[in-house]
Amino acid sequence: MRLPEGIRKRYRAWLGRRIPAASSVTLDQRRIFILPTGYGLLFLLIAAALFIAGINYENNLLLTFSFFLASLFNVAIWHTFRNLSGLTLQAGGMREGFAGQNGALEIRLVGHPGRGHTGIWLNWLEVPKREASVAAADQYSIWLDIPLRHRGKVAAPRVRVETHYPLGLLRAWSLVDLAHHCLAWPRPVASVECPARGAGDEQGEQVVRAGNEDFEGLRNYVEGDSMRMIHWKSLARERGLNTKVFADPAEGRQWLDWERMPGLDPESRLSRLCYWVLELDKTSTPYGISLPGEELSPGLGPEHRLRALRMLALYGGG
Repeated sequence: MRLPEGIRKRYRAWLGRRIPAASSVTLDQRRIFILPTGYGLLFLLIAAALFIAGINYENNLLLTFSFFLASLFNVAIWHTFRNLSGLTLQAGGMREGFAGQNGALEIRLVGHPGRGHTGIWLNWLEVPKREASVAAADQYSIWLDIPLRHRGKVAAPRVRVETHYPLGLLRAWSLVDLAHHCLAWPRPVASVECPARGAGDEQGEQVVRAGNEDFEGLRNYVEGDSMRMIHWKSLARERGLNTKVFADPAEGRQWLDWERMPGLDPESRLSRLCYWVLELDKTSTPYGISLPGEELSPGLGPEHRLRALRMLALYGGG
């Protein structure tokens, strides 16, 4: 059953006041909620039934056993709460991805200096739960997938952290906002012609094609270079691993230009630019990006590709 929007809005506002967003949150009595599980309710029902039977039949054994069960339940409340209390959650790194796919966010769990935390479960939205245990004063990292439903910064929902330890009779939980986000690159969309201009060619109609024919020389291999560009003969002659360099038209530099795609909406332009970033990177063709109000100088390699994808992801505020 879905609650009315007004009630859910007031609930979110109350939760925001009680557990405000922060990159590091330590769980305490203000941030932890606790209720019986289904087994816990059945346990209480049995204890109550034994108590009533003991009174009706004046049976001290039944009364003693019912008191024992009630005491055990009270002890379980303390231990279940204590298993979460003092645990610190911190926002960690992120694994970026394309819009429409999944990214991932790291959550670091830091144990209380004086005790460990056993059987901790974390999840958000429809993401499956992940279990973790943290020793005293230790740290444990866990990654949770996050659906990247749109380009740009995708805010992480509140992470649910809960435990049923030690007897499964109670569930202690908290809903923590770590003020975390994941970055979604534009979804690449293929196009026949590359929206590029050569270096120094501000008005030409040059179209970039994969593969350049003018061999220029060799350079040292850099991680991320295309396997097709490796000069295997140098390796066979024990001269080290080298990469073939080709002279591209217009000094080998291509500018992926926003203005070369008239008539398309911004998201379509970004998707096509993203596609050609990946294509030019595969063919080891140096490329830059020209967007309204910002530019990325031509370059090559994994770090340059990541800068280009992030630039496209954050364009217009992301």
